[in-house]
Amino acid sequence: MKKQLCIFVTLFMATIVNLNAQVGIGTTSPAASSILDVTSTSKGVLVPRMSSAQRIAISSPAEGLMVYQNSTPNGLWMFINGAWTRLASTVDINSFGDATSFAANTSGSVIAVLLGGTNVPLPNAQNMGANVTIDGTNSIFTVTQAGRYRIAYRANLTAGLLVSTRVTVNGVGVPALSIDPVLSLSQFAAEAVVTLSAGDQLSLQFFGLLGAATLLSGSQGAGMTIQRVE
Repeated sequence: MKKQLCIFVTLFMATIVNLNAQVGIGTTSPAASSILDVTSTSKGVLVPRMSSAQRIAISSPAEGLMVYQNSTPNGLWMFINGAWTRLASTVDINSFGDATSFAANTSGSVIAVLLGGTNVPLPNAQNMGANVTIDGTNSIFTVTQAGRYRIAYRANLTAGLLVSTRVTVNGVGVPALSIDPVLSLSQFAAEAVVTLSAGDQLSLQFFGLLGAATLLSGSQGAGMTIQRVE
């Protein structure tokens, strides 16, 4: 008799769930817009926990699928628009500011340009994030955090020169951040997003001329922004 009663109650509850299309855990009144309403003031919900390799090995993940990855980079991951995306934490958000810096030259420096390149010092208006450092010459920036970075610079001279500008990463010029004109210019600007590794060093350079380039004084003679975007 008890067995029959148990079966009856189970079937009855299943019928109620099917009719209402809702399940309440910790509540007898699940929210009308929910399929599952879990209510508690002392406990949470645990999603599946797995390593990066196990997450990647999930076959045909559905849109919106969520897991907690317990290997680096750990955190909540969701399958969105056909790709796994780690949900940002407060630490992630703060790290973007820590990896953003700006420095300029407003003192009208005269740069002795060499054919192979001369670094431009940027000693003024420095606003440095914790994860970007600058050396004693104010011309070599080091990023301490890997990621994709927006790099932008400007250079303004007192007179037009047939000189080139670029940003170097570890001493090598970045083509997307190089300006190699065929006519004399007094203003230069470039911007690009590049992928950097922790410890990479960046510098703004004049090159391709054996002579002197005088930066504007009392305004932005030169400036460079380093901003982590991912």
